[in-house]
Amino acid sequence: MNTLKLNVKMAGCLRNDSWKDDQLLPEEMKKYVRQGIRRREMLDFLQRDFSQYAWSIPTLDRRLRHFGITYIDTNVSVEEVKDAVAQELRGPGKLLGYRAMYKKVREEHGLNVPRDLVHAAMYDLDPEGLEGRAVGAKRKKLKGRFTTKGPNWVHSVDGHDKMMGFQNNTFPLAIYGCLDTASRKLLWVRVWTSNSNPYLIGRWYLDYLFENRVMASFLRMDKGTETGTMATMHAFLRRAHEDTIDGCETVLYGPSTSNQVSLITTIGLP
Repeated sequence: MNTLKLNVKMAGCLRNDSWKDDQLLPEEMKKYVRQGIRRREMLDFLQRDFSQYAWSIPTLDRRLRHFGITYIDTNVSVEEVKDAVAQELRGPGKLLGYRAMYKKVREEHGLNVPRDLVHAAMYDLDPEGLEGRAVGAKRKKLKGRFTTKGPNWVHSVDGHDKMMGFQNNTFPLAIYGCLDTASRKLLWVRVWTSNSNPYLIGRWYLDYLFENRVMASFLRMDKGTETGTMATMHAFLRRAHEDTIDGCETVLYGPSTSNQVSLITTIGLP
């Protein structure tokens, strides 16, 4: 008996054509289409807001055709799209990428056009801006002017542990080295199981000084925990020199990304 009532109720919903006279329904459907919402997602909203009607994907397609609502309007001309894009580019829309512009053209201007057409219009009107706002576009960093007073004026030290693998445990091959910023000569390099022990880094630096009897005026490094001992040794030994440079000022700190030896592997190992 309950099954019979349910079937009769469903049959009544299927034969209900009152949706054709519902003025709010086509407006909501147009809004979802302009927003680019997919049909299955649109179906969820319509089932929630218009539960008095029976809904399914075929039913949704049939009603979209009845109201003349399409995702792509082939009657829109290229000039209309260019006018809409040009209008947005004259305002805050000049900062939008083509995906955001595509949504703007559909929602604000009511032009149901494909995204590649909006991209082509933006390329014709503002190619440089489009390239600059592209997702994933490489931002070329302007190269600064690097000057030095000559060899052994500044030595750069840094480590490289990307060969060690996951959590620095897969391949225990840690690298630490130093180069002269004037000649780009690799002065010393060590490969060990660790490059984060400050006493170990200090020992390597002391070995280089003992073997070569040459000390740079300045030592450039990042503010890592492994550089403390080496920085202290350099500042202490510089105090014994006859120049007027204060030993505490001979240690230069900066980020590894701008260090001359930030990637030792690009220099080449001996």
